[in-house]
Parts: sequence; C-alpha cells; structure tokens
Amino acid sequence: MPKISEAQRQSRREQIARAAVAEFAVRGIHPTSMANIVAASGLSAGALYTHFSGKDEIIAYVARQTVGGVFQGLEGLLGAEVLPTPPELIAQITERISSAEVPTGFIVQVWAEAITNPSVHDAANEVYGGAFEFLRSYSARWLTERSEEGGLPEVGQTERQARVLLSLIYAHILQLSLLDAYRTDEFLRDITGGPAGWPGATPAAPGQPAVPPN
Repeated sequence: MPKISEAQRQSRREQIARAAVAEFAVRGIHPTSMANIVAASGLSAGALYTHFSGKDEIIAYVARQTVGGVFQGLEGLLGAEVLPTPPELIAQITERISSAEVPTGFIVQVWAEAITNPSVHDAANEVYGGAFEFLRSYSARWLTERSEEGGLPEVGQTERQARVLLSLIYAHILQLSLLDAYRTDEFLRDITGGPAGWPGATPAAPGQPAVPPN
C-alpha cells in the first residue's frame, strides 16, 4: 500500500470530519451511524477506519479542531500593541464562531454527548481548558495595564475575569442554538460595559451603556 504524506493524511481526516458534521447536523449525533459517515465521505470503510477508530473519535476531533481553533487563532492578540477591550474580544470570538464551518448546534450536541461519553467528555474539557488559558493570559495583561498602581491584579481576579468571559461565550453559543428570539447584536450591546462594568471601563451616563477605554 503506497504511503501518504502527513499533509494528505490531514486532508483526508478533514474530509471525513466535514462529512460527519454534515450528517450530525441533519440526523443528530446519536442517530448518525458510521455507515452514514462512510457514505457521506465518499471513502471506503477501510479507508475511514485508517484515520479514525470510530464515531467518538471523530466527534472529539471535530470539537478540538473547530471550537478550540476559534481561540487558537486569537493568540496573536496577546502580543498586540493595543489589547482589545473585553467586549471587543467577545465580538471577535462571536464573529469567528458565526463564520466557522461547524454550526453552533453541533457544539451544543457535543456538550450533551460529553455528559455520558468519556472520550467526548475529555475533548470538551480539553477545549475548555485551552480557551480558559487564553482568556486568563488576556485578562492578566488587561487587568495589569489598568491597575491604578500599575502592579499585578489582586489574587484571583485574573481567573475570575477569564471565567466570566468564557461563561458569556458559552452562553452565547447555547442561546444562539436554542432560542429563536436570541440576537447576537443585542448580546454584544448588553455586554458593552460588562455585568458590573469591566475593570478600566469608563463609567456610563445614566441610561447609557458603559464605554470601554481606548
């Protein structure tokens, strides 16, 4: 059997993942069988199983590549001369989520599957951990630059802000998938000043949203 390059191997895995996501979107994760994925991928069963051991591994792979990739692609912001404000960062993340090939409904299905499926559970936690580390690094710089004394944030403050940011993002994904009346523009407007005003934000006039600092 001829050897294939790593680039070809990765391309084939992406082909299988796209086919699986298309099937999951139509049928749901549980009703979708490996036979469905094989047929949609255009590959033989033997070729597919060369790259993935089964459906659970495909789900975990897609979760890591898509959801995790949203945050991995933003790592360059941490070295930017001007750091985006928390609302600006969330706006960038929501835009990346909206433009991703994987629908948000699939992400919610993965979360549901993770409750009872150990391999998917591990992937979901891995993705959360990576996103949290990115947001903790972001929050550490954001809070340090806005500290009145120019020193380090108080103990636990960086982690608290990272958790709030990630909770808002996950809540956005869930509501966008489930609620017909939910609107992304309203979500972004609502978080402009943060639940209690982001640290460093300019206080708003009565009846007006808070204005993040430039």
